[in-house]
Amino acid sequence: MPIAPALAALLLAAAPARPAKPAPPAAEDTGPSERPEASPSARPAHRGTGSVAYVTAGRAYLDAGSEDGLAAGATVELRRKGEPAGRCTVTDIAPHHAVCTGARARVGDTFALEAPPPPPPPPRLLPPPPGEDVLARRRSVVQSAEVPQVAFQAQASAPAPLAEPRTRAIDISLGSQTWEASPGGTSNRESVDILARGVPLSSWLFLDLDARAEHWFSRQNPRFLPKDTTHLYLWQAELTAIPSDSLSVSAGRVLPWGIPGATIFDGAMAGWRRRAGDGQVETGIFAGTVPQPDSLALTATRETGGVYWIVDRQAAGTVLRTEGRLAAVRTPELGTRGEATLTGRLFERAADLSLEASLGAGGKTHAPGFLDAARFDATVRPAPAVSLGGSLRYAGLDWPQPFDPAAFPGRSREGDAFASWEPRSWLRLGGTAGLAEDITSRATRRWFGPEVGLPALPFAHSAITAGYLEESGWIAGRSAYGQFTAAPWKPLSLLARLAWSHEQTSGAFGDEASLTLGSRAELNQFLALRLTLSGSTGLTTGNGGRSVPTGLSAFATLQAGY
Repeated sequence: MPIAPALAALLLAAAPARPAKPAPPAAEDTGPSERPEASPSARPAHRGTGSVAYVTAGRAYLDAGSEDGLAAGATVELRRKGEPAGRCTVTDIAPHHAVCTGARARVGDTFALEAPPPPPPPPRLLPPPPGEDVLARRRSVVQSAEVPQVAFQAQASAPAPLAEPRTRAIDISLGSQTWEASPGGTSNRESVDILARGVPLSSWLFLDLDARAEHWFSRQNPRFLPKDTTHLYLWQAELTAIPSDSLSVSAGRVLPWGIPGATIFDGAMAGWRRRAGDGQVETGIFAGTVPQPDSLALTATRETGGVYWIVDRQAAGTVLRTEGRLAAVRTPELGTRGEATLTGRLFERAADLSLEASLGAGGKTHAPGFLDAARFDATVRPAPAVSLGGSLRYAGLDWPQPFDPAAFPGRSREGDAFASWEPRSWLRLGGTAGLAEDITSRATRRWFGPEVGLPALPFAHSAITAGYLEESGWIAGRSAYGQFTAAPWKPLSLLARLAWSHEQTSGAFGDEASLTLGSRAELNQFLALRLTLSGSTGLTTGNGGRSVPTGLSAFATLQAGY
């Protein structure tokens, strides 16, 4: 028999038994109400601390046990001269002795003892049931009693609130960005971003804000707003009043995310919500001026106004959402025209479907068949580990654009498809393919390629993804990438991405490689720091025969939110 287990058994078995108290004299059983109960003062005084009495190479023998507050499997915090000395786990226990493992204990180390739970009170016996004569008298009283009739008056329950709960958050980001290109020079920009969602100003008034202020300290070869070194971009500055569950009114620079096909406008919007069967219906009106597309500056040359509606239906795990917009729009490029946008979306466990169409008539120009744009998206899940999907997109309106870079697409059509399969929880296989065509120039582009992912690596909460893409047509070539993400500690996340591309048609440089390193650290519950470093370099010259370029960009952002 091994020496240590034998010694543990010997010490536990040889634990000195405390002298038993003499049994009290038997008392006459006078009924449960007169039976004496144990007094708390009769319990022995609780020990506040215990100590290590003996130590072997792998075990520590304690001078306290189950009657002192210890339990098998409990963790004991050892202290030595007032300082922490490690933890050990109780493996064997007796009434007043125990054995623990897991710490390099020494004789004399102490530990705190919690008071054992008080013993349960003695059971109280129920009194004997009454006799038959007593039960007969009680039964006759109940049967002869009159029971008055009470008219039931139902009270209507309060209707469920129609307005969805609003997210209340404010994020402020301080950013510094630097670009170094050779040839080309250095560009540097610093910016402040403010994002507020549903900030309550009162019980019925809320603020939404989305803005950026930026300043360029140096700028090489600018194309976008080349004369502006300091600029304020205001996407949203909106006050929303919700005086009741069915009415909401917004004014300011409105970002109408719930109106399909609508743009940012400076004006007002009002919506009414109501329950309709198993869903919800919202109807509303809006009107205002539209800011400049490139600078977001105020202007009176662009206007919009109209009505919208949103209908949600839910049944047996299926959600059907339809949206619509009818509006009159005036712009310098297209003139005054009427527009209509219709959408339909279906979400269920096995499939997600979405269809959107935008129509326009009148003005200086219109698309063939008055169809400005259309889009269809579908994702199906025939098995728990399989996802299949695709998208079809059409743009039929040729929009004159005096600003650079272009803000609206030209006439085009495009289709793509994807597939994903997860045979194991740690393995994901997928692929994508597509075809795009510029209707005006008849230039086409085709692409396809696989993707492999390891989404759940066993170390540092990490994942690896790699993909390859082959392209042909107007832009021909190929590209590949590998990406690694990890979260070694809870407040820290890391990213590394390596990419390579080869262009064999109109590109000036045949091969190019790039590397991106990123990190995000949650400093506390209010502050986060994000750092990103990205560099690229040409590997070989292409058809232009130019010198090989290099580029480096660095981003640092301090984000505060609550």
